Amino acid sequence: MIFALSLLLAVSSPPSAPPVEQLVRQIEEAYKDVEAENAKLPPATTVAEKLIRLGKLDQAGRMAFMKVDLSVFPEASRASVRHQIFAEIGRHDLQYQNELKKLMPAEGWFRTSVYGKEAARAAFLIVQHAVNDQELMRNTLTRLEKFVAEGDAEGQAYAMLYDRIALEFDHRLQRYGTQVKCISGQWTPNDLEDPASVNERRKSIGMNQTVEQYLEMFDNSQCAGAG
Repeated sequence: MIFALSLLLAVSSPPSAPPVEQLVRQIEEAYKDVEAENAKLPPATTVAEKLIRLGKLDQAGRMAFMKVDLSVFPEASRASVRHQIFAEIGRHDLQYQNELKKLMPAEGWFRTSVYGKEAARAAFLIVQHAVNDQELMRNTLTRLEKFVAEGDAEGQAYAMLYDRIALEFDHRLQRYGTQVKCISGQWTPNDLEDPASVNERRKSIGMNQTVEQYLEMFDNSQCAGAG
């Protein structure tokens, strides 16, 4: 009976929260793993190759963060835990932003016809995460608007950056529904301009997914620990 009770308690007890320092180390190790993978490759000889490798590094910490279960922490401490993890991610972001600027062409952005979609997407991700550098984000948005009109940039990149700047800096409604927030256990586009016509706006900029299809890509099981 005592054994059965102990087993029941072991099964029913919630998982304990790991030390935050351990989680930060996991994030750092994720970057080191990608750095090691890049080091095994021949030296990058083109700007496109360098951008693609930077993009993989940019994603490393965020992919590792997606595996972190914030729900094991008390709700009151989740924001602090997330802040500490993203302090480590932000340290790497600064490095990649500086490297991106060194690769920036004279016309201010990377045309897909010149550098390829994969390289342009990698560069975009670094800018999308550069909330510490408003000038970089705004300048890129201006270039993207021009290049999208010329068929030399992806509309989704423009839409995501437009929405990020609108919410982050301008404190106005997002237009394309690309930025989501955890609301009542579901990822939802927050502060959305005219929700009824959002899919028309997405289509006009060249986005193939409706906002409903876009939301299906998000894992609602991670929503609880998102705050």
